[in-house]
Amino acid sequence: MKYPLLALLLALAGPVAAQTPAAPAFQLQCEVNATTQLRKTYCETRDLTLPAPPAGTALSVDARLNGNITVRGWDASTVRVRALVRASSGELAAAQALAASVRISTANHQVQAARANGSLDDWSVSYEVLVPTRTSLALHATNGGLHLENVQGTITFETTNGSVQLLNLAGDVRGKTTNGSVALMLSGPTWDGTGFDVQTTSGSVQCRLPTTYAATLTARTTNGRVTAKLAPATRKQLLPRSLTATFGKGGPQLRLATVNGSVDVQQSDASSSSAPGKE
Repeated sequence: MKYPLLALLLALAGPVAAQTPAAPAFQLQCEVNATTQLRKTYCETRDLTLPAPPAGTALSVDARLNGNITVRGWDASTVRVRALVRASSGELAAAQALAASVRISTANHQVQAARANGSLDDWSVSYEVLVPTRTSLALHATNGGLHLENVQGTITFETTNGSVQLLNLAGDVRGKTTNGSVALMLSGPTWDGTGFDVQTTSGSVQCRLPTTYAATLTARTTNGRVTAKLAPATRKQLLPRSLTATFGKGGPQLRLATVNGSVDVQQSDASSSSAPGKE
């Protein structure tokens, strides 16, 4: 062979490249800019890559004042962020300049945005974040929804006006929204971790879990009704405004609550279940 060393290097490079996980495609995209005679809207996306926080440190994402947050776990050791920046003004050029003035910081494992002059008017940033599956999180929003999927860790979240969707989480999960619904989907044999405690003030709560799940769940409402469709073997105490259920042999404590809204808990086979809030 004329180039034996080169051939050897190429042969070795193939398997190494194949082991690199492919990043999921970002789903956050700019929509068609809304314009009126008085207001013009400009939107752009920015993609960032940053190191994962060390064990014991949470990745903080702050979307206040107006912005949504989506976090999805993936099989990698880095964090990828797509920030969607939207700005509006009387003229399109002014809206573009306003968006350009928004700076996104990732220092100290804290993702947040600010305008150069400190004003919060007429701009917003939403985030889609891909994190290693085992990552602790601290999420904050005001007028925006939260979506978390396939993440395990110490997770806290809070929003004021926005719905919350939690899919296939694990660890110690605690959070709340004030005006918004909560939808929870569980998978696997049991909750892997300390448990969760999630609540809303004004909004419905939905929970879906497998018929073979093992855990202890309490769900309650103050002004609403609790309904449940559970496997025959599930031990339960179902009252109009509360549910206490032991699934399988029991396990970590899972708590769901609302003040003004209904609560619905259902067990079903994985093959026939659908994501809560998508029925």
